[in-house]
Amino acid sequence: MFSAFHRKTLVGILTLAFLFQSFLVYSDDRQEPLSEDALEGRNLWHQNSCQVCHQIYGQGGFLGPDLTNVASNIERSRLESLLTVGSGQMPAYYFSSQEISYMASYLDALDKPELGRGQLRMGTKIEGAGPWGSFGAIVATQMEEIDPNISEGYRIFGSRACGVCHAPLSESLVGAPDLSMAVENLTRGELSEVLTTGRPNLGMPAPFPQLEGAEIGSLISFLEWLSDNRPALEDQLLGGSRYQESIEWKNIPWWEFR
Repeated sequence: MFSAFHRKTLVGILTLAFLFQSFLVYSDDRQEPLSEDALEGRNLWHQNSCQVCHQIYGQGGFLGPDLTNVASNIERSRLESLLTVGSGQMPAYYFSSQEISYMASYLDALDKPELGRGQLRMGTKIEGAGPWGSFGAIVATQMEEIDPNISEGYRIFGSRACGVCHAPLSESLVGAPDLSMAVENLTRGELSEVLTTGRPNLGMPAPFPQLEGAEIGSLISFLEWLSDNRPALEDQLLGGSRYQESIEWKNIPWWEFR
C-alpha cells in the first residue's frame, strides 16, 4: 500500500508532468498566420463539427478521411458537391459559394507537405503519402510500358480521388471494396453502371462531374489490369513500407489555427 507521502509525491510528479507538457504545447513558435478567408473557413470547420469525423495532422475523428492534404488531392467541383449535397455518410451542408471558398482557403492553408502528411487510412493522391503513396509508386513505374488506355484509366483514378475511400488491394476501414476484385465480382456493364450512377445505398455517390463514356472504358481497363496483376503488385507492396513519409510532429501548427 502507498503511504500518504508516496501518494503526495506521485500526485506532485503527475502535476509537474502536466505543467511541463502544457508549456511545450503552448510555447511553440507561431506559424504563418491564416488569411481572413482561411479564418472564416476555420470557423465553418468548427461550427459544423467537421473534426468529429475528420482528422488534421492526427487530430480528430475516424469516420471520414484525413483531410490534412486534401486541398491538393480534390477538384473544386468535387469539393463543391461534398459541401452542398454531401456524399454517403457525409450529410449535406448546403454551403453557399462564398462559404465553399472560405473552406477551400482553410484547407489550402493546412496542406503543407513540408510540415508532414497525414497518415491517411483511406488513401490520398496517388503520388502522395498514405496507403496509395507506396502503392502508387509501384504502379507508376509500370504505367510507362503498358497500353495507353490503361495508363489513362490510372490517371482518371487518381484525378477523381478514388483513393480517398478505397484502399489498395484490400477493403478500406469504412467498407469501400477492394477494387482489384471489382472485375471478378461485376460485369463490364455493371461496372459501367456503378461508375455512372454510383451506389448511394452502399455509400458510394455518383461521380461528379459525371464520367464520359471513354473515361469509363479506360477506368474499367485499369481495374482489369489491376485484377490481372494483383498477386505481383501485392508482393511488391508488402515488401516495402506502406507509408513513405511521416509527420514532423515538432513542426505541426497544433493549436495555432485559432
